[in-house]
Amino acid sequence: MTESIKMNHAALDETLEGEIILRGRIDPDSLPLLKVADYQREVLPLSTIGSIVAGFNNGSIPDIDLGMRGEKYMERGESFYLHDPVFIIDGLQRVTAARQIIQENGERLPRLGATVHFGTNERWERNRFKILNADRTKLSSNVLLRNMRHDFEVINLFYRLCQDKAFVMNNRVSWQQRMRRSELISAVTFLKVTGALHAHIGPGKSSHIDELGAGVQKIMVRTGRNILRENVKTFFQIVDQCWGIRCITYSAGAPYMRSSFLMVLATVFSNHTNFWKENRLFIEASLIRKIKLFPVSSDPYVANLCSATGKAKEILYNLIVDHINSGKRTRKLQPRTKAVEIPS
Repeated sequence: MTESIKMNHAALDETLEGEIILRGRIDPDSLPLLKVADYQREVLPLSTIGSIVAGFNNGSIPDIDLGMRGEKYMERGESFYLHDPVFIIDGLQRVTAARQIIQENGERLPRLGATVHFGTNERWERNRFKILNADRTKLSSNVLLRNMRHDFEVINLFYRLCQDKAFVMNNRVSWQQRMRRSELISAVTFLKVTGALHAHIGPGKSSHIDELGAGVQKIMVRTGRNILRENVKTFFQIVDQCWGIRCITYSAGAPYMRSSFLMVLATVFSNHTNFWKENRLFIEASLIRKIKLFPVSSDPYVANLCSATGKAKEILYNLIVDHINSGKRTRKLQPRTKAVEIPS
């Protein structure tokens, strides 16, 4: 039988919305029993945890938010014993810091308050997690986007694709709070590039992740799941073939992996019919050879444009188009009747 989580000095309360909750102080021995779902951000570095530990010393640590997936509990005096699984919704770093205090000094027990919601499920907890964290600058949009994979099939598709060892961007896209050294772009950039690449097919332009997810979801409905997946694979394979992704050890030395350059290149592809067979991205070998000669790393002016925004994106866009068309009398790039604007 699963051990019960003990709440000391606890009492039931009712919110303004009519929800019955439990407020109290979590028993230190129960901290290891709290569960962590994958909608959480990762545990932050020791330096950050250390600042939370200092907060325990002066009593400035706010209560954590918990969800019990069930309603079984026992009341005994001022203590409540929670029998169903209890998940951390908000407060993983505070729980980690409290456990560190106990580990380093078993005689010093941290005082950590908690609010417990009854009868929760993962979907409810994810929404609660988003509400509590969306306005905090410390929570990365990549974490929110990762959690949206449960609501948008297209985001789940790309999340799984980034774990595919055959994909050139395997383990190169950050879906976490902090970007690892081996990761080259964020999940938000990955989705924005996908939207820009297919902006002639559907609503792929937005800076708000909810709108972006919904827009790319509509694009997938129009292209089909497999074609969209292959288009994204093809795009990054071309970047790898032209300038190299697999060989990168640190992204700072690869201007072609900057968000601005990837967005502009994707828009160049989207705006011209030469790169498409209906809804499928298809680039001839001769075009790939010409794109490969674009001096994205060798020309300092171009390299600087790769990190710039605003008007610089238009300059970079025109440089790429002019480069591809240079030396050609025929078979120049054919723009669509209505060109797609370069996303910000």
